Amino acid sequence: MERFALKSDVHEVVDQFKVWNVRSCLANRFNIAPTQQVSIVMNDRHQQRTIDEARWGLFPFWAKDSINADGERVGSKQHFNRMLKSRRCIVPSTGFYGWKQEGPERDPRAMHIVVDRKPLFGMAGIYDSWINPQGKEERAFTILTVQSSGPMSAWQQRLPVVLDEEGIERWMSPAVTEFAELRTFIQPLEPFQLRSFPVTNAVSDVKYEQPDCVLELKFGSA
Repeated sequence: MERFALKSDVHEVVDQFKVWNVRSCLANRFNIAPTQQVSIVMNDRHQQRTIDEARWGLFPFWAKDSINADGERVGSKQHFNRMLKSRRCIVPSTGFYGWKQEGPERDPRAMHIVVDRKPLFGMAGIYDSWINPQGKEERAFTILTVQSSGPMSAWQQRLPVVLDEEGIERWMSPAVTEFAELRTFIQPLEPFQLRSFPVTNAVSDVKYEQPDCVLELKFGSA
């Protein structure tokens, strides 16, 4: 997954994820791409839920798990242990993008994928943080993904881990420090829980971010 959207305002995000402290909330985003600053929900040093900015993509950026980490294998990778223990986060989203090959020419068509009856949902993430030379804390995160199933798997092989209400509570609980206690929530959504529809191919351009990115194209639209 290399694109997603957050078509919600700050108040919706705060209410949905029970945020106590808003440091920065970059809401109403229509084409979020790797290396961009994104809003994540995390626990601060007082163990209060806080929303703040983080870079999408761990360092080094070219590493395999920088943007998306394999949810089935993340627990076996030593470099993720510290993040899985105490630096778990929620990435708010209203939908994400994939590309479907269509027609005899097999031309790629941008598709927007939403979760049925969940206009705003939380994707499971983990983040790293450090102090830069100017003395400011910076963060970078990756989103956990799992193998997709059903017809969508033909063109969208992996899906972000979307947590239900119980999963969010456990994922964000400071009392949970062992990833083994969270494995049950690292599951793909069932095909019937997802809906996809064609959107403008302009989302391929990281510089293009307009409301029509999430607008469904009707048959015959360009």
